[in-house]
Amino acid sequence: MVKHGIDVSKFQGLIDWQEVKKHIDFAIIRCGYGSNLESQDDPYFKRNADECTRLKIPFGVYLYSYATNEREALSEAKHVLRLVKDYQMAYPVYYDLEDNNTTGRQSNQTIANIAQTFAQRLEQEGYYVGMYASLFWFRTKLTSPIFNEYTKWIARYNDELNYDGEYGMWQYSATGNVLGIDTMVDLNYAYKDFPQIIEEGGYNNFSNTNLTRYKIGDEVEFHHVFLTSESTQPLMPYRHFGIITRIVQGARNPYLIGQDAGWVNDQVIERKIRYLSAPDYT
Repeated sequence: MVKHGIDVSKFQGLIDWQEVKKHIDFAIIRCGYGSNLESQDDPYFKRNADECTRLKIPFGVYLYSYATNEREALSEAKHVLRLVKDYQMAYPVYYDLEDNNTTGRQSNQTIANIAQTFAQRLEQEGYYVGMYASLFWFRTKLTSPIFNEYTKWIARYNDELNYDGEYGMWQYSATGNVLGIDTMVDLNYAYKDFPQIIEEGGYNNFSNTNLTRYKIGDEVEFHHVFLTSESTQPLMPYRHFGIITRIVQGARNPYLIGQDAGWVNDQVIERKIRYLSAPDYT
């Protein structure tokens, strides 16, 4: 079932969320922009997040990026973590990639590295990450396979999106009108049941007793690997130990080993490796 939502920032001013709730299913709230500076927090973020929490309006957040390298992307991830730590968010944390004068001037590979750095830092803390950009950016700049690992929120103001890949949300208008908001507002369709995915998976500060046993950075020994996080066909690895670099809560094989050495689960992991006095001894 398609859900109808809005995304807002300081440019929508003081919102009457009590009224808005009657007309939407969800909201995506800007928490800030750029590096981890309080001066770059969205001044209306806390009020908007508090009101959505109080009124039980499902919401997610986005951060507008102007990162040009991985160091700046890490600072932007810390910016989000500082602001959202006290909120349960039933929709993703989106990385807004659209700034033509900064991020947009980098190579496609650099943009991919920036996005992955941001996403992996948030995933370390249990957040469900998505990528936002225009259809043009997804077709011309966000071309790395890395972007297929995250849910996509695509902007195109047209009657049809005409995107062949998989996506979770479509921002279809920037000139919407919703009672309770005095300005025009962006309108969106959500095609995935994000509240179910996120709440059942224990992401975004929702608790889940089925959280994974291991964490990012653990070095583990295993007897098989899988090609993807949902694959059922076990494969023989070329090496039997490695470091967990990514975790997808709720997946069949939630742990990614290295950058591309395969995915593993609790059943194929034999033990966690702990180094003693020197790396040569385990």
